[in-house]
Amino acid sequence: MSSSIRRHHRRHTGTRLRRLHDAKIERIRRRHRADRTLTSMAAGRIAAGNASASIGATTSSDTTTVTSSATQTATGSASSATGSVSSSTLPTETAISSGKALEGNGKNTTCSATESAVDAADGTRDNAESSEGKPGDAVDWRKHPIRAWRAQYGRYKQTRFYQAWAKRPKFSYGAYLCVAFALLLITDMMLLWSIDTKHMYDPDAEYSFFRQILDSSYHSLSSAAGILNFFVLAMVYLVCVTVINRFWVGTAIFGSLAGVYAFACKIKYAMRTEPILPSDLGFLNGGGGENVASFITDEYRPIIDHGVPLIIWFAVICLLLQFLDRRRAFIHCSWRHPIANVKNIFGNICRIVAPVMSIWLITTYAGALSTPDSSIREFVNEIGYAPIIWNVGDDARANGAATTFLSLTKVKAMDAEPDYNEATMQRIHDRYAKQAQEINANRDATLTDTTVINVLSETFSDPNRVPGVHFNIDPMPNIRALGDTATTGLMLSPGYGGGTANIEFQQMTGLSMANFNGSMLSPYQQLLPTRPEVFSFNQMWNEACGGDDSCSVGFHPFLQRFYLRNANYKKFKFSHLYTLDSDPKIKHAGTYEGKSGKSGNVTDEQAYQNVIDEVRANAQANKPAQFIELVTMQNHAPYPGIYGDENEFFAADMSNVPDGEKGVIGNYAKGVQRTDEATKQFLDELDAIDKPITVVFYGDHLPGIYTTAANDPKNSIALHETDYFIWSNRASTTHDVKLPESNAAYSSSNYFMAQTAQQLNACVSPYLALLTELHNEIPALSRAVTSGGTWSPDASITYLDAEGKEMDPKQFSKKAKQLLSDYKMVQYDMMMGKNHLLGMGFMNLPKQ
Repeated sequence: MSSSIRRHHRRHTGTRLRRLHDAKIERIRRRHRADRTLTSMAAGRIAAGNASASIGATTSSDTTTVTSSATQTATGSASSATGSVSSSTLPTETAISSGKALEGNGKNTTCSATESAVDAADGTRDNAESSEGKPGDAVDWRKHPIRAWRAQYGRYKQTRFYQAWAKRPKFSYGAYLCVAFALLLITDMMLLWSIDTKHMYDPDAEYSFFRQILDSSYHSLSSAAGILNFFVLAMVYLVCVTVINRFWVGTAIFGSLAGVYAFACKIKYAMRTEPILPSDLGFLNGGGGENVASFITDEYRPIIDHGVPLIIWFAVICLLLQFLDRRRAFIHCSWRHPIANVKNIFGNICRIVAPVMSIWLITTYAGALSTPDSSIREFVNEIGYAPIIWNVGDDARANGAATTFLSLTKVKAMDAEPDYNEATMQRIHDRYAKQAQEINANRDATLTDTTVINVLSETFSDPNRVPGVHFNIDPMPNIRALGDTATTGLMLSPGYGGGTANIEFQQMTGLSMANFNGSMLSPYQQLLPTRPEVFSFNQMWNEACGGDDSCSVGFHPFLQRFYLRNANYKKFKFSHLYTLDSDPKIKHAGTYEGKSGKSGNVTDEQAYQNVIDEVRANAQANKPAQFIELVTMQNHAPYPGIYGDENEFFAADMSNVPDGEKGVIGNYAKGVQRTDEATKQFLDELDAIDKPITVVFYGDHLPGIYTTAANDPKNSIALHETDYFIWSNRASTTHDVKLPESNAAYSSSNYFMAQTAQQLNACVSPYLALLTELHNEIPALSRAVTSGGTWSPDASITYLDAEGKEMDPKQFSKKAKQLLSDYKMVQYDMMMGKNHLLGMGFMNLPKQ
């Protein structure tokens, strides 16, 4: 081969076209080797034949003409062969083979022909490359961005960097499992640290922020809280990875969420002894953000300053690992070719099933936590799960913050009502609007002209009514004497030894726990935070004040976090709830000191004094009547022996119970006596105020101290009956008025407002008309719970008649059945539905 041909060949070999198409030509050669060989031989024979014919027909003096003819022939063959390079490279190979065949003849004319053919093919390929588009060539990037990008990407794939990048490692599923397990342990320890008030972050400590977290919580991983947290975190992690289908991206999201939750919990728990709850997430839809933002103070700023960078660095590292990991998808799938092979079919099925199953798993687990008789609940009970529904702070410490959060996310409060719609609710509204008109025809007073004070007396009840318990002196003579001049009776409580907020919820809303499913243990925590708007009776006083919520005030001489009262009272539209930790705080909060010790609870005298101050100030300012809610704490368990020999109930105890039980009951009876005396003084002071005032007083439940009586199922109803009265002061037109025994002997707290309106001879709303009629037909109803906070084993509802005897629901009259059905539908609309009745004016009192 001449030097010029070699130089040209080297130039050709180094061209852009050869570099871009070598790989493609090699693949074609492997697939079509036989066809390529035959085509090359045929092209060679044709080219050689044409060259020989041209030589034989031309004289030696006309060499230039012969060479030109041969060159044109070969070039024509090559050009013809390479004309369709865009569709196949096989003709190009044929032309090149023809050139090589001519070169093999050792003639100059053949060499010239071959060189011309190669040049033609090279030019054709250059044109094809230009048509594909590259920067600076014929293709305009603005007009053909995809074609240009493909050309650029094709060149990039030929680089050494890409060849090395394509060989990066692919992480195994075993490595994923190790990373996931380690991350779950770390996040679990972070959550355990978040509710540990003994270990706060110390910026001046020797160890780092991360080290302080691990050192303070690793020993708790084997506790019930640590194990239950791990379960919840693992399910959330699984959802993140399977939904996104990128292991490292899912890990980044899960770790970031867990970190944010842990740091937020730490701050909130340190300030309010309460973890982050589902109700705190209202900022996501534009409401409640101030509750979260208010957690961060200068004292806890170091946690944020060190926690946020920690989360950011973690997320960045995970995203870098996602690029370094050659396994892009956690689960193989191919949406473009879903049924191309078995691998694609199986992968696509797994890709769909995995996230669905993971989401189903976590939702099922969440629902089971609030369902006492579920198999999952039985399993976690074996681990140590013990819900503390009345205190989410203690619940988080006992069961883990993640478990507490999840247990409040999914609660099926009521079964769906198939007939529920706006038309159905309109019919119910019209039915009881008509009933209200009939009731109001015989009444002339306005309910909101009277200040109504509701007193939930903690654990107040007559111990002498408990089977097996008897004192030869009366612990509550003053309240018992009210039976001559005020409405008095027994209230059927859904709780024993606990559940204060449930009885309070019934009295505030007129709804009944009996209409809820068994999974609804505490509406204050499980339901109200999720509702956009909730009706409560105090709102009638707000309406009478022109929409001013200053006519609604609450007092509770304890902590506002119990049962989420601080959030729920705002939702009820109270102007303020005064507690030991509110701002401003409750004014009178003194405790009792006996001969042998001091009580930790605020006395009833002090609690009553707060209400007296509020009512007097309101009367002196000549402001409108108020709705006041007072929840006391004096008789809350435990009952230590703080009275010494001043407790006369020890000598008066004639009970047939063990001595240890006697001592506790004797201390409790002395507390009841103190409540009785404080209540008499409270009523006397209200009697001196020249404003109509009505007091609704009731005990919420019996204390869980009657072990002997509780062991006998026959005592179930007796252990769920507390004392109540409705009393009006001298300034009221209904002073010394009492309801007939048939309407007062037995009741439930959901009926109290209807009974108050009846005693005051006040006009009612359609809602109060429904409650009035239902109380006439079914005086008391309740689903009882045990001291452990769970519903009775058969989850049945107890109905009592006017004499306190159990009623058989199968024997109910047609009217009673209709009332119960409508009552349940009303509760569904208020607690589960769209609040149609609220917009229809179902709760509105008639205009004056």
